[in-house]
Amino acid sequence: MTAGEKDTVLMRDNLCEIIQKIDSAHAGLLMQRGLRKWEEGEKPTKKALIDTIASVKPNELYLLAFNRWLGATFNKPTFATASASIDGRLFTGLALGGTLETGVMTHHAYGMPMIAGSSVKGAVRSYVEHLFAKRNENNQIKYDKDGQVIVQDDKKPILDILFGADSDDDNASAGYLIWHDAWWIPKVSSKMELSADNQPFVGEVVTVHHQKDYQGEWVEAWDIESPVPNQQIAVQGDFYFCIEGDNDWAEFAKDLLDRMLKEQGLGAKGSNGYGYFISDKKLDGDIEKRYQNSKPIDPTNPLALIKKEISILDDEQLVEKLSKGINKFFNDLQFNKEDESDCRKVVQVLVEERSDFIDKLSNETGKNAQKAYKFIEKYR
Repeated sequence: MTAGEKDTVLMRDNLCEIIQKIDSAHAGLLMQRGLRKWEEGEKPTKKALIDTIASVKPNELYLLAFNRWLGATFNKPTFATASASIDGRLFTGLALGGTLETGVMTHHAYGMPMIAGSSVKGAVRSYVEHLFAKRNENNQIKYDKDGQVIVQDDKKPILDILFGADSDDDNASAGYLIWHDAWWIPKVSSKMELSADNQPFVGEVVTVHHQKDYQGEWVEAWDIESPVPNQQIAVQGDFYFCIEGDNDWAEFAKDLLDRMLKEQGLGAKGSNGYGYFISDKKLDGDIEKRYQNSKPIDPTNPLALIKKEISILDDEQLVEKLSKGINKFFNDLQFNKEDESDCRKVVQVLVEERSDFIDKLSNETGKNAQKAYKFIEKYR
């Protein structure tokens, strides 16, 4: 069924009406089934759908699922975890969009971006193979007849432990580690609620100068030719990576992962600068706070709630809580500011959990900082 000579309808009329009215959506489903018609030449319908996908934000269900995964893996003896920020944009799963001609790897249930564990494992393996490669007298990497990197003999056991032995090897075996899917990290406010600026997907235009080259027809290139814009979907933001296994090997693998993300990158179009990551200490601190906030409170420990509240506050927030906001802070803790024993409990936790903060506070000259320090000294 066609809607003109060159446009092909891909969706029933009654579904088109529903698609136009939705206020939230599964981005992966929109990529695979959301294109209403196929257009030749200019593709306004495709652009409109990409704009819709770019407006999709995480919901509370995804935040709950991410926090649950964080609580199950972070700071655990058999897990090594890393958080990293995309330095620009990431292309992953471009072929998954079907007729949309672009796509992103998304979580099946929640529709948010993810990086398959197999992709992470493969990228790290490629990086390590080049790191451990045999080299000739000119320090160039050696390759076998199939174009595979030749790894140093004494380094092969390390690769077998990290990634497993090749399937065509007589001693084929699985690796010692589990490379889990990387989750996109939803942004939250100081109250651990979803921020308004969450935007995992973004439209991107890649310009192709010589389409026939991609179709196997080589033609001589001219500088005066106009580029052909190609609308794509990319990912931005932060990802949480997780490797499971023996702690020493998992930590070693995490170090290799960190280096790969910065030096080699993930996903498609790496030669054009896509897919590289950077470390972010603020992000690491935010993940630590979110983990502490997701931990269940021990009902038998009278100081548990205080520890949890203090653990998710940065220094500036804590100064405010102990100065002009101290009455509300005590009310939130279900404590009485006028009760000396309650005040001593709060200070006890501060001394045990935030001694560096107290030391720094002693040298501060601000009014609120001095007020907070006097409170601590009074009940220390």
